[in-house]
Amino acid sequence: MKNIGIVGLGFMGSAIARGIRRASPEATLRILEKDHHRRETAVQELSALDCTDHPGELFHESEIIILAVKPQDLTALELPTIGKVPLVSVLAGVSTESLGSALGAEVVIRIMPNLAADIGRAVVGITFPATVTKEQREQILTLLDPLGTLLEVPERLMPAVTAVSGSGIAFVLQFIEAMALGAVQEGLPYPQAIRAARDVTESAALLLRELEIHPRELMSRVSSPGGTTIAGLRALADGGLDGTVMNALEQAARRSRELEG
Repeated sequence: MKNIGIVGLGFMGSAIARGIRRASPEATLRILEKDHHRRETAVQELSALDCTDHPGELFHESEIIILAVKPQDLTALELPTIGKVPLVSVLAGVSTESLGSALGAEVVIRIMPNLAADIGRAVVGITFPATVTKEQREQILTLLDPLGTLLEVPERLMPAVTAVSGSGIAFVLQFIEAMALGAVQEGLPYPQAIRAARDVTESAALLLRELEIHPRELMSRVSSPGGTTIAGLRALADGGLDGTVMNALEQAARRSRELEG
């Protein structure tokens, strides 16, 4: 896929653009973005073609269009009828049916990445419509693969993916911050505490990936009878960690479904 159009270069749109550029240095990136600084950055760093003042070029020349604006900004955009060009939507809470109807798009693919797409480590939920061809599907999977782990699900499960991936990365960051603050409370300077909490979180994830065993099995390996770890795990249980995290994902998924209306 040689010609790619990207509408919207906020945090997510920019992360996707950088991921695509890393994997496809030969591709032509056409952008449409109202913010001057973001446009200039994309032109300079990604060799993108700025089509903001002549959007027709982006829509006529692109083989695929990635729509990465905020849902509330969609109505302010004067977009032409998309037609048969595959449209990849990053809009949380906007169904493929409503987007296809609003933009006259025959093929709408919905994805939900997170900010780790910027470094090729995102979990990317993706749902394909029945109208997608086998060739289009393969091209889009190849295009998005550099962003991270692709998780193909039916559209009804996209709110769950939004909760665990799109919002979940923020929940993990809050946990890392809480770990660091706990270490500070026990005497570690914050710069050391945040590095330790960050790297411990990463190492736990890597162990799960490499060993492919249940988290409980790993937890049991570091929980000596009467030891420090089991004392801490008891405190987490008393504080309702499991229920709180489950509720956070439930609320995020519920909000996603509410946005879909």
